[in-house]
Amino acid sequence: MRPYILIASDQRLEEAISTLLTCRRIAVDTESNGYYAYYERVCLIQLSTDQDDYIIDILNIAHPACLSKLFENPAVEKIFHAASNDIGALKRDFQFTFRHVFDTALACKLLGEKRLGLSHVLETHFQVQLDKKWQRCDWGARPLKDSQLHYARLDTHYLIPLRDKLHEELVRRGLWPQAQEAFAKVCAQAPPRERFPANGYERLPGTRSLSRKAKAVLRDLYAYRDTLARRVNRAPFRVLPNEALVRLAQRLPTTMEELRAVKGLPQTIKTGTEARQLLAVIRDALEAHPNAGEQSLFS
Repeated sequence: MRPYILIASDQRLEEAISTLLTCRRIAVDTESNGYYAYYERVCLIQLSTDQDDYIIDILNIAHPACLSKLFENPAVEKIFHAASNDIGALKRDFQFTFRHVFDTALACKLLGEKRLGLSHVLETHFQVQLDKKWQRCDWGARPLKDSQLHYARLDTHYLIPLRDKLHEELVRRGLWPQAQEAFAKVCAQAPPRERFPANGYERLPGTRSLSRKAKAVLRDLYAYRDTLARRVNRAPFRVLPNEALVRLAQRLPTTMEELRAVKGLPQTIKTGTEARQLLAVIRDALEAHPNAGEQSLFS
């Protein structure tokens, strides 16, 4: 397989864009750090042409706006797999606009395929297996390992030949106009909403079975966790797991001993300032809702 081209400076990016603008199609993917950070951001942008694989270390690029010349150019087809995720992230972080997109995941769906993950699709069409160990790595951490970059480049390396196979089948089945309409809608989508909305506690597993009082406590615990996660820029579920949050609302501990007995709490939460603050949140919530009965808080 050809060596990938790593781009980690504005000068090299400008040079690459000059070449990419001469291509009639490019494959595009991104890697983000949302599994680790509260404030998710795009950390890598992968681009493949018929000849080369590029990896843009976007965290080292001071002026990424130059990529807009590529993404909004109608003469260059942009090929994504599950485009809504990548386009949404790129719009959120860089306010890019997109024209002329082909989404291989949407194409697979239109053709009746049930398993749409890229790993399965590549294995089905090209007998290629992706190394899943890098799927949830911290793409915001530096330096990046060569094995990480190799994994990242595979996300776009096969998308152009995959696109050609799918396009041929879409045309053969008379589905090409329907596909084009779906691709246009992806281009027009709005940036994603807030990842952790204030009412997100309502969707945590196990919440529906809680009493009204416990749900009121859960709401305040969720807000407390969100404040802490923002402060340290970590994904909330990495600060305090969702399951543990619900268990706290079920058990309603009022002492250190009761708190430490709750399964799934990180060690940092079980001792010191964090433990006292957590108990204070529970106490204040209980005092604020002394007459809460068993009726659902969401009814």
